[in-house]
Amino acid sequence: MSRTMKWIVAGLALSLAANVFFVGFAIGKRVIGPEPIHGGPPGVYGGLNMRTLGRYLSPAEKEAARELLKNSRRNLRENAGLIRRSERQLRSLLLAEKVDPQEVARALDAHEKLVSETHLANRRLVLEFVATLDVETRRAVANDLFKPRRRPLHNGGDRRPNRRDGP
Repeated sequence: MSRTMKWIVAGLALSLAANVFFVGFAIGKRVIGPEPIHGGPPGVYGGLNMRTLGRYLSPAEKEAARELLKNSRRNLRENAGLIRRSERQLRSLLLAEKVDPQEVARALDAHEKLVSETHLANRRLVLEFVATLDVETRRAVANDLFKPRRRPLHNGGDRRPNRRDGP
């Protein structure tokens, strides 16, 4: 095999390997989905929801929490439906042939208000339930609630700044 032919074969093998990698990556992203977002920026407080709250509850308290959710399920479902409808409206506005920026801004403001009101109502529901718990459980929940959340490092665990961040 001539030297030129070896280079061509090596180039084709490298090209094939790169294509297989990128196709596998694309399929993986589509099948697995995007990486989940864990909380807000570092130092943001929050994260209290019924799932995290369950870590602190006794079996009887968990049953009471289930009952509370069961009683508020209709309202939660209606709010989720309103949010999905609002998202569809925003999507259709953005996919239109001609986009009216003012109409998009109004729809986005309405969507953000709806999401915010829904989250506040859900948080109020959870906090009202927490207020009924014994003092030790409330303290544990409060300590967890006001613990700053950290995002995972996206540069492989290296705390040094990325090259893009400068020296």
